Amino acid sequence: MKCFLLIFLSILTQDILAQNISGKWFGKITQGPGGYSELYDLQLNLSQRKNIWGDSYSFKDNSVRIRIGLSGKVDRDSIRLYESIDWIREDFVPWDWVACIKKFDLAYRNDGAYEYLEGTWSGISKNDSSEVCIPGKVILSKSIEGLNTFLEQRKDSVINTLAQNPEQAAPVLVDFNSKFLETEPKKVTEIEVHNADLQIQLLDYLKPDNDTISVYLNRKILVKKIQISKRPALIKFSIDKRIVVHELLLYAENLGLIPPNTSELILIDGETKHRVMIVSDKQKTAAIYLRYKPQEKKAKTSK
Repeated sequence: MKCFLLIFLSILTQDILAQNISGKWFGKITQGPGGYSELYDLQLNLSQRKNIWGDSYSFKDNSVRIRIGLSGKVDRDSIRLYESIDWIREDFVPWDWVACIKKFDLAYRNDGAYEYLEGTWSGISKNDSSEVCIPGKVILSKSIEGLNTFLEQRKDSVINTLAQNPEQAAPVLVDFNSKFLETEPKKVTEIEVHNADLQIQLLDYLKPDNDTISVYLNRKILVKKIQISKRPALIKFSIDKRIVVHELLLYAENLGLIPPNTSELILIDGETKHRVMIVSDKQKTAAIYLRYKPQEKKAKTSK
């Protein structure tokens, strides 16, 4: 039995090696709840000899475009591709987003009419290798027609239905009691919000003195090392509707010329604005908690 299994894996690996995946692949890449977007367009331009190399292109509407060089190999029955931070060719990403350096784990499939690469991805932040990106799934086809056919027939296997309909998911409670970067999170306030898409503005409410902070949502980076001045810095973000309470942390990267680190935060929730004064230092990190409560839709009345 063991011998048969080894022979089977050997044949499968030989089939993948024999199948050259050079050329353009058109597809979609997803990101789980809490990521920047549920779905991106993805294109791979690959060349294959003994190893694999090429470029990956990620798109989102007209605001996101990033092109990164990659390399890889066939590993048994998997195709493993690795982007390199040293091979970033283009980087048109909003300043409040973080590009991910991705690792793809794919399998080749030929259904007779179309060729596919299907699997998963994981990655780390381009700006901070200690920050892990929220992973997702990948589907690619050698043709646009093949991709559209796959999406029409098996869209749910690519796009997480939980991410599409977060209101239907059970509420999630998150524990924020642990230390954060060797500091104690100090609760400043709790705000009830009614929209999943939010914005914050940050500015110095005292004399600008080169205060620098990083902002985290649920312990994941939103923006790294932003200098606080009298000119507001705008940060757009979305919250996961399944989570009952979200945590915004304003971590002091330095204390400026006049300690402690001081700033004013304006939270924009639809047409409502909340103003909060923030003080952080190397012992305490300011924490703002956002309790998501969608507004009930008003019943229509007949005339």
